[in-house]
Amino acid sequence: MVVKLKSEGAKMRETGTYQILGNLHYFIPHPLPPSNPPLDLNAEIMALHGEASFALGQLNEMSNRLPNANRFIRAYVIKEALLSSAIEGIHTTLIDVFTHPLGESKPNKNTQLVLNYIQALEVALQMLKDQGLPLATRVILAAHHALLSDGEGDKAAPGLLRKQSVRVGNLVPPPASEVPNLMSTLEKYINESSGLPPLIRAGLVHVQFETIHPFLDGNGRIGRLLIVLMLIDSGLLDAPILYPSYYFKKHHLEYYQRLDRVRTQGDFEGWIIYYLKAIRDSSLDACHRAKDIEALKTRLKDMVEHDPQFARIRKTAAVTLDLLFSQPVIGIAGIGRGIEKSYNTAHNIVKQFVALGLLSDDNLPGRSKLYRFEPYLKLLEKEY
Repeated sequence: MVVKLKSEGAKMRETGTYQILGNLHYFIPHPLPPSNPPLDLNAEIMALHGEASFALGQLNEMSNRLPNANRFIRAYVIKEALLSSAIEGIHTTLIDVFTHPLGESKPNKNTQLVLNYIQALEVALQMLKDQGLPLATRVILAAHHALLSDGEGDKAAPGLLRKQSVRVGNLVPPPASEVPNLMSTLEKYINESSGLPPLIRAGLVHVQFETIHPFLDGNGRIGRLLIVLMLIDSGLLDAPILYPSYYFKKHHLEYYQRLDRVRTQGDFEGWIIYYLKAIRDSSLDACHRAKDIEALKTRLKDMVEHDPQFARIRKTAAVTLDLLFSQPVIGIAGIGRGIEKSYNTAHNIVKQFVALGLLSDDNLPGRSKLYRFEPYLKLLEKEY
């Protein structure tokens, strides 16, 4: 039995159908874009679209000015991984993630899941950029496999569309038999030309993906990753330097309410307004952080170049400083390898940096002594 669902608002937009099987009412969303009526690009939406687009442009321009952009990008990817995972109740720290490559023991489950998110993004970008594949189900499945194959086991069916029913709050997503066709239709929408701006289309794709809920687990994280991938694929972002989960986590109750109101009331406009605010504010936050990182690098570089205490080791200190922006948690041996100097030389540099308050030791039981590049880590964790 199939029952049409209409929103309760004045516009009475039909949002999908309920398929009743046994005692379950499965919700099957209509394909994108919204119709009957079409999405209303009202004055508020268009104003927010302009603000979000401008903020994205500023972020791109800032990131392209930074020396060694790759280390900057990785730090931002880690930040999105932490925030997106935290929305799902997966909590770890920036220090744990940066420390993992240096540790002798296996990371805890939550840290591993955040590392998996980073890997999922890298896998997807490699398929899009290096292999030239379209942003299709194949890419999404590969990202999901990377997200869940290490740390959660086979129970989450990594890289596979679900084969059973699931429930998400009050929503029972489509029956498993409908998922392949719904994902195929969504894939076509992602890759077809449309009259709607790419930034808005990415927001519509996110809500549709979450409503389809194609996986047993990891849907939220993959759905948020999909936003960043679509913005890169459409040319709005040069690199994964946006962390939209900053806003989603900050306003997490409204995040779920807005997603749900699309299904129950056909309120795509309310979701797009919320989503554009997320893109705008996350871009501004990332841009402010980038400016502060740039200012820190300039200040420390100037100190190394002109402070008399570095007179004999200016070049070595400058190279060490560059290394710390790439590896803000590191041991003396790691510094020695990174700057291609002896252990004693690295040790002397570390002592000087500790005396200046640039490094602090992280001497935890059962682990080799590590040092944290405090000014940089504080900027990455700072609340703006």
